[in-house]
Amino acid sequence: MDKQYKPIACGLYDELELRALRRQTVCLVFINDKNENETIQCTITDLFSKDKTEYLKTNAGLVIRLDDVVEMDNIIFNKTC
Repeated sequence: MDKQYKPIACGLYDELELRALRRQTVCLVFINDKNENETIQCTITDLFSKDKTEYLKTNAGLVIRLDDVVEMDNIIFNKTC
């Protein structure tokens, strides 16, 4: 069963959007399918919503739920909007 999506804070979404628009390489920490923190260097190519859940897509084609993002460029993502 999929976990319920918890929207991220608007300011954090703005940070993701800014880096995507600038095509900046970011250091992204997220919770992977094994429920472990994973760290990658990537460029965010898209931010989108599907079925009331927000996602980002990386230049490698990886799709990550925004509420699974733990940290980006040393900015800690809290889970509340």
